[in-house]
Amino acid sequence: MVLARYASVAALILITSMAHAQWEHLNVGAPPVAVSGSQSITTFNGAIYVATYPTGVRKSTDDGATWTIVNNGLPVTNGSVNARSVGHSATALLCGTQSGVYRSLNDGASWEPANGPVGASLPVNDDLYANKIYTFGNTTFVVYTGMVQNSLNMGGGIFRTINDGTSWLAGYSGLSANMTVYNLALDGTTLYASTSTSLMQSTDFGQSWNQAGTANFAVFAVQSVNDRIVAITSLGARWSTNGGATWTPSVNYPVAAPVAGADLIAFDGKFYATTKSGTLGIYRTLNGGINWEPYNDGIVDQADLFSQEEFHANGNMLYIACLFDSYSLEGSFIGTDELKAADLPVPYPTAFGTHFTVDLSAQQAGATVLLLDASGREVLRHGNVPASPLRIERGSLGAGVYQCVFLDPSSGAMRSLGRVIAE
Repeated sequence: MVLARYASVAALILITSMAHAQWEHLNVGAPPVAVSGSQSITTFNGAIYVATYPTGVRKSTDDGATWTIVNNGLPVTNGSVNARSVGHSATALLCGTQSGVYRSLNDGASWEPANGPVGASLPVNDDLYANKIYTFGNTTFVVYTGMVQNSLNMGGGIFRTINDGTSWLAGYSGLSANMTVYNLALDGTTLYASTSTSLMQSTDFGQSWNQAGTANFAVFAVQSVNDRIVAITSLGARWSTNGGATWTPSVNYPVAAPVAGADLIAFDGKFYATTKSGTLGIYRTLNGGINWEPYNDGIVDQADLFSQEEFHANGNMLYIACLFDSYSLEGSFIGTDELKAADLPVPYPTAFGTHFTVDLSAQQAGATVLLLDASGREVLRHGNVPASPLRIERGSLGAGVYQCVFLDPSSGAMRSLGRVIAE
């Protein structure tokens, strides 16, 4: 598995089954580097980076075969490098520490502070640190631990930058002072924030926020794809198809009252979630949160089943940082020569402006058609479609290459219908 192999999802094709796929150890704590807790994981410029606590950032350029410590310039406290998160913008690596945000412009060879100018700096102390890092388009968001408190940068909450951390803006408008923000998710032009009191949404990229629907309960993790919201909440796993106006409880998610720290990601036409309870480990849903199943094949360390920290997706690879190690999972992509093109219809036109069409007249009614972007993230879903031509509107999809995927209504098998290009 070479990361460069997945640089372009356009060269890859989705197939039917992940029955034999399993999580693979990345050996982050392998000798001669001592074992430590994996907090966060990301990929950037062909390498994998893991933030470990309290030994800093580790880097692998060979898919986990070997690792090096890349802490030059990161703050050291009592002999420890307290790296809590790692992510990236378009041009820089970012690391959240208990001494603020740091950036690297040379793939981890060295780090420098990225907390903005004096008077507008981010929170810096042991309890308030950058816990999650997200980049959507040209904007990078950092989610800080702790309650929002106020708009004077004295608490946690959401901060955003468009220049690799040279300057930051706080996204407080509409967030209550007693809220703790846990994670972010983008669906089209709507940004969601899971918080300790409700699900919040923003339609101006984090400048202002309002409550999403009727979610006046704690939401620990959220993902939304084509207006289908899946959330891990204090009331269990739930899903909504009307912006949160009504919610349906999921089936088989094993924790009735989840705790803060759960994570959730949309990947490969599915949703993956952590449980943060006992050794239940990771669960996934193939039908948008309706029901869940355990998915821990390959994770044999009980401590890693007990404590999963953060997901990350890149191309057709899914990663997760756990207590003692991190893991990777390959999505269901193979070479184009293995696709039985005669079995399934081809979308037309391949390059489209406002819409394209898939003729499902020869297929069984009740199937699902998905679009996946270059990161493997589901961006559009049409469920329970009839056996007839299906017109798929572009809506808010940005320009780029997408994989069009068919989910068989009987077996749940996934097959690629081919790629389409939004011009």
